[in-house]
Amino acid sequence: MWISKITLTKDFIRLTILIVLVALILEVYYNFLIVPEFKHLGFNLNFNLVKYVFSKLVFLLLLALSFVIYSKSKFLYSIFLLLLFFFYIPNSILFSFANGAFGPFVSNCFFVSTFALSIFINAKLPVWSISQKYSSWILAAATILFTLPIIITFRSNIYLKTLLLKDIYETREVFSAKLTGIVNYLYHLSVKTILPVSLVFFMIRKKPVFIGLCLIVLLYLFVISGNKFVYFTSILLVFFYYVGKDYVSKINYFLLFTIILFIVFPIVDYAIIKADKPIMSGTFVNRFLFIPALLTQWYFDFFDGRPFYFAESHFFNKFFHSPYDMPVGFLISKTYLNTTDAYANNGIVSDGFMNLGYWGVGLFSIVFAALFGLFNSLKLHIGYYGLFFSYIYMILSAPLLSCFITGGILLFIFLSIFVLRNKDSTE
Repeated sequence: MWISKITLTKDFIRLTILIVLVALILEVYYNFLIVPEFKHLGFNLNFNLVKYVFSKLVFLLLLALSFVIYSKSKFLYSIFLLLLFFFYIPNSILFSFANGAFGPFVSNCFFVSTFALSIFINAKLPVWSISQKYSSWILAAATILFTLPIIITFRSNIYLKTLLLKDIYETREVFSAKLTGIVNYLYHLSVKTILPVSLVFFMIRKKPVFIGLCLIVLLYLFVISGNKFVYFTSILLVFFYYVGKDYVSKINYFLLFTIILFIVFPIVDYAIIKADKPIMSGTFVNRFLFIPALLTQWYFDFFDGRPFYFAESHFFNKFFHSPYDMPVGFLISKTYLNTTDAYANNGIVSDGFMNLGYWGVGLFSIVFAALFGLFNSLKLHIGYYGLFFSYIYMILSAPLLSCFITGGILLFIFLSIFVLRNKDSTE
């Protein structure tokens, strides 16, 4: 028994060291790459020692909290580390190195720490006895029904250069012009839930024909849309399915792999590609981590004292009307970047603040903790971990209501309860 406890403690210490290393490397990135190369986007260097020390004290408290979560649920602990990676660390760097405002920093601290409430949720959900045969055909039929209208609409509008991540924005522009009505909803539900769930489901059951079908459809949806979410989600699903035997080892490999990539990216950018702007560092480090943190700063600044009350929601706009003459994402870009060519996405924290102020931050934080408490209660097969990872990133850069509806989280909950739990659940 004591040997087992020592092993568990070693796992926790190793992961703590890895997440601290990630934080230190990202600080170096911000100082020597992000600010010099992307200053035109609004990044600046204005170091504040008091804020730096304060952010490190908060980081220590969050690491201590992580041990409590680790002791209760390895799944929730792995998600907590992802929250530190995507939410706390980038926002703390802007807070201390760019002398950022307290509001976004404190709100992200609250969001991450509130996640600990998920360990107290233990929903008793029924297990529906659907045979493996019927489950397979339900998902196969859903894949066809959801994607067939998309295929009929776009047919051979295929842009092979997108496979090399070239002409992405041109492809998106053409695709968005034709993506309207019900096809729009079907597309997002397909790429964010139906196809990812089906792919993992058939990998678990070792059904090569269905696996191939899912991969071909995902590839098709990427080359017609240029949507990087489709591209990277497919890679993440396969990566997390095969790497690591449990949640601790999966997050361990992810952090190790991330550190290696962080070291390799500048070498590729400056020694191999020799591009005018860092491509790898810009695409992965800046776009996935620092841009969402910067946008959070802008949303908090713009909506401070003037909540939006979900005025762009199809339901709430019947009661609250937007006072602006353009969508909020373009308005933020116009205000802080002096352009309307880009749409400034907002994630769960800034979305909560934008619509309901700090009450919204608190409400959305509790909803998120309850959501993953529910996911933990479902006890799904560990192979679905890559899908949870993709949901974390989606919630980082999209409004919460959109994540539930067009992002497919509600659909995933439905499938989890009625289709996925019978044979896939872990002990």
